[in-house]
Amino acid sequence: MKKEISIILPIHNEKDSLPIMIRLLNSSIKFTKEIIIVYDTEKENALNVAKELSDEFENVKLIHNTKARGVKHAVDVGIQNAKYDVVMIFAVDEIFPVIAIDKMLTHLIENDLDFISGTRYSKGGIRLGGSFLGAIFSRTANKLFNLFTNIPLTDCTTGIKMMKKKVWNEIQLESKPIGWAYAFELTIKVYLGNYKVDEFPLKSVDRLFGGSSTFKFGPWLIEYMKWFIWGVKNVKKKK
Repeated sequence: MKKEISIILPIHNEKDSLPIMIRLLNSSIKFTKEIIIVYDTEKENALNVAKELSDEFENVKLIHNTKARGVKHAVDVGIQNAKYDVVMIFAVDEIFPVIAIDKMLTHLIENDLDFISGTRYSKGGIRLGGSFLGAIFSRTANKLFNLFTNIPLTDCTTGIKMMKKKVWNEIQLESKPIGWAYAFELTIKVYLGNYKVDEFPLKSVDRLFGGSSTFKFGPWLIEYMKWFIWGVKNVKKKK
């Protein structure tokens, strides 16, 4: 397998961090890559910056998500327009995980993996910044899920995932487009689907350069709990 990747960047009012991310990706990743920026609406405050970046860099594409609003649909639109066999879902506000991309792809290729989930909660991983409530919610949910299922992944809810494009296309996602809940569902279903999976430690500093968070405790709790319960039941059935 060639060392080449399509990086999917759904954006949500991140005009300050987007140009930093694009330049960082292009300067730090030496192998073949394309960067696909996906936006939901014309009101997106990073839209003009995104247009300028797509004009400046040949490997940066800007795509309008006309399917339905939400990260889940934006990611799908991005992946359907990706030209490489390996795709990576990335968050614009997550600057530091960029340094892990090269090693993650090497790990996927050398071990013939189908899916790698980034992890902030295993040895070598760290999470700083962002919503205090959101951080507690994420840590607690992942620790409990790992405890109840013994699944070999310590951070199922992170949005940073690398996979062969066929994996995304073969998984039927049913979660509501609330936050990054689809990432939790995706990880569970990939594990249940007997794909070759692993995780890779990430150093994460949320919103180092600002941006607009979509975190809303009530709706997120309901959707994540639904998949938490579903996952526990189905993983236990598998075992």
